[in-house]
Amino acid sequence: MNTRVKVLFFIGIVAGLLSCKKNNDAPDVTLTTDLNVVNASNNTINFYQNGTRLNNTGSYLPGGTLGYLTVKAGLQNYQVKIDGTSDPLFTLPLTLDSTKIYSLYISGKTAENAFYTTDVLKADTNGWAKLRFVNASPDAGPLVVAFEGTGANNVILDTVKFKDVSYKTTTDFITITAGIRYLSVYRASSPLNPRRDTITLNHGNIYTVYSYGETSSAGNQGLGTGLIVNQ
Repeated sequence: MNTRVKVLFFIGIVAGLLSCKKNNDAPDVTLTTDLNVVNASNNTINFYQNGTRLNNTGSYLPGGTLGYLTVKAGLQNYQVKIDGTSDPLFTLPLTLDSTKIYSLYISGKTAENAFYTTDVLKADTNGWAKLRFVNASPDAGPLVVAFEGTGANNVILDTVKFKDVSYKTTTDFITITAGIRYLSVYRASSPLNPRRDTITLNHGNIYTVYSYGETSSAGNQGLGTGLIVNQ
């Protein structure tokens, strides 16, 4: 074998090795995280990531949520559209960490009415229920959350659990005895006009109560409350 043939033979081996290495490269891994979208507005909406609709099992009704969605982590562009329309209400760029999970609250028609919180979900070691509150009502001002009970002579007594919670604020979790609870949510400035609901809490579970809607609206579009079972 002459020198020229040896050189060509060597080049062929190197090219083959490089080709094998390229073909054996690890595939790209798309990092994901979980995002719970809460529609705290009065519109029925759909939610998109980079132009692709994510809520494929149904639309978000006013005050509703569909549970945690799996979304791409890192910087992504999200869009909110009113159901039945093609143009976005707004686009919201978010950078989400693949090692964390989140809840996003949409309380109006602009990006300024959207906010999110990181969900650190650790069940109580003694088996109690855990509860937090999110004020997602843009015109309500500070809100108070209380549990109603009945005292002597059937006088209704309130045990305040969260006090003066401002719009876009998420409280810390507190531990709660499981069971049926009569919930009272009202504006700090109007304690005599509460929104009343009944919720059931189970031992070991983690919950979020949130307000939605606008106090300036009447009927079903007024102040409402919802309950999320986070875990």
